[in-house]
Amino acid sequence: MSARRNHAERTHTLGGMRLQALRKQAGKTQLVVEADAELGSGYMQRIESGKVRQPERATLERILAALEAGYSERREILALFGYLIATPLPTEAEIAWARRVSEHELHELPFPAYVLDCGQRLLAWNRHVPQLFTIIADEADAITHEHWSMLHLWFEPRYGITALVRNPQTFFPQMVHTFRHQIQQFGNEEWYQRVYEDLMRLPLFSAAWERANASAPLASAARAVVPVRLAIPRVGTLQFRIGAEPFTHDGRFRIVYLLPADPATMQQCAAWAAA
Repeated sequence: MSARRNHAERTHTLGGMRLQALRKQAGKTQLVVEADAELGSGYMQRIESGKVRQPERATLERILAALEAGYSERREILALFGYLIATPLPTEAEIAWARRVSEHELHELPFPAYVLDCGQRLLAWNRHVPQLFTIIADEADAITHEHWSMLHLWFEPRYGITALVRNPQTFFPQMVHTFRHQIQQFGNEEWYQRVYEDLMRLPLFSAAWERANASAPLASAARAVVPVRLAIPRVGTLQFRIGAEPFTHDGRFRIVYLLPADPATMQQCAAWAAA
């Protein structure tokens, strides 16, 4: 019992320290946060120092709102105080934010890259992506407003991307491995079941899922770099390694990079950039 109590106290102290760091990062004093969150005088000092080890969740939510905390920061701090937080699909306002904050980075990259959310929805891309996938150039408005699934684009042959893949026996199972790792933290969310069921209706995806079940799990799936060879019309076969990094302030979003993997692909990306 004592060991569990000591662990809880240590965790809650970490929560206070993390809350203090977030407040200082926001450039706000304890008094300002107390006023904005409708707290009594001295409450922030007590919670940050660990004297208040288990604040009410509603109180924490008001503090986090006063600090304008992002999704990942809210999730982290609530967890440190022993509260779970649901992971809903991003709202339209949050999607607009993700597009805005990633725009500069996307368009500075000299190779294809795009933004996905936790539901695998394609939200933004740079000018190199339509050079690879004509469906994204042709259906840009529909994709933007309807948030098409990038995995559907990869695994549904009618979109034309599936046929471009020249290493399907390795590429598609590895994509499933990576998807499974990225999505596992959302398995209890209602929207995850819809995403999973929609994907399993695709024969290529369900077959790759079964192959992934039969193989050993990847040790580092979170940062898996998936090799892919794409036969691009009028260009030739290009080789990429697909990697991804989550957003700093909201882990539901990530940028996916198609990194050139051979000199010919590097030259082609350079030519696209110059054009």
